[in-house]
Amino acid sequence: MASQLQLNVSPFLSSDESRFFMHVFNTETAPRLFPAAPHIFLHRMVSAAVETPCLLYALLASACSHHSRLIQDRRPQSRMARLKFTNMAISGLRAAIMNSSGTLNAEMVTTAMALCTNDLCNGHMDVWRTHLRGVMRLLAILLTQGNSTEADDAYLLCLVKWFTTMDVLAGLSGIHSSCFSDELNVSLSQTSSQSNGVADEVCGYSLELVPILTRISQLVHSRDMPGIIDHGVPPDVMKEAHVLESKLDALVHGSVLDATTVAYPSGLRIELERTHLAFAHSALLHLHRRVQMLPQTHPKVITDISNILDAFTHIQPFSPANILVLWPLFSAGCETTDRQQQAQIQERMSNMQSFGLGNFTRAKQHLTEFWASHTDLPWDVYFAQLGVELVLF
Repeated sequence: MASQLQLNVSPFLSSDESRFFMHVFNTETAPRLFPAAPHIFLHRMVSAAVETPCLLYALLASACSHHSRLIQDRRPQSRMARLKFTNMAISGLRAAIMNSSGTLNAEMVTTAMALCTNDLCNGHMDVWRTHLRGVMRLLAILLTQGNSTEADDAYLLCLVKWFTTMDVLAGLSGIHSSCFSDELNVSLSQTSSQSNGVADEVCGYSLELVPILTRISQLVHSRDMPGIIDHGVPPDVMKEAHVLESKLDALVHGSVLDATTVAYPSGLRIELERTHLAFAHSALLHLHRRVQMLPQTHPKVITDISNILDAFTHIQPFSPANILVLWPLFSAGCETTDRQQQAQIQERMSNMQSFGLGNFTRAKQHLTEFWASHTDLPWDVYFAQLGVELVLF
């Protein structure tokens, strides 16, 4: 884990403030952003940061934001520190790209991903999607450059998974489709074909789910095409939905193994199996409600919600594994009308707020507002009309 990493002396960590926030990132922020990520990923990120100014400042900005939420520090000084590190990271990244002669490195992409993630955690949705598309372009270029070592490939794959998690869930969380590129799709497809139902340590679910989640997102957005709402679900869409449902059923009932070995406690390995199931059942819920347009009272929908929440009963209330499954938790919350289930969901979100996770705070707030509205509108339409953009990462 990140708490086990050793920081080298760096000329860029010249102040007490920067050294403090690097310690915060190393011991608090990284384990929260990546609760089960491979050691090599976090070690490479931090080791590279102490030698790469733009990445270092991006991580310091993330740590500063996270620390402020942890201790509920709303002082102007805290905000100014975050803005200072953010601006230094952005200017450093621009300079690095301009001086790269068209050849990118993994640290540039990691810097952009860290800034994008911090946008999301801080609720800066006005710039977040623009930054995500920028990350996609940088990552796609990096993947086509080649000449990487095996260690580089492992690190790049983690970056692809990091991007994929944010992008796919963004497409499923709101009204915008994903910006997934062909280069990233090929890279991930090669890995997912070998995953054999393994619960991935970065995403929290088997990579075999990625193309299914992406297709569900596309079908959801096609729902807004003229005629679909007025005339029901087209036969071809319904036929494809049945195919996706069969694939999801196979993933749910198949053997889900975890790739981690001695590096993680057995309890976390078991919980990762449950995070995968939570995602798979959430995919079924979105398929049933948002593609097949089944009512909330339909037995399939009720079963989906129950299965999602059952997966959470096997995850300890304050386990880091909860951090991976905001999307399934929020999805169940938007569709259940059962007060007991709603209370269960709110309690789990409150637990995660104590980790200083701003996305859980906003999700809980929006969910409470949605319940209080007693609206008959689907949750995605309701939030879209309010101008609320959700990314449940």
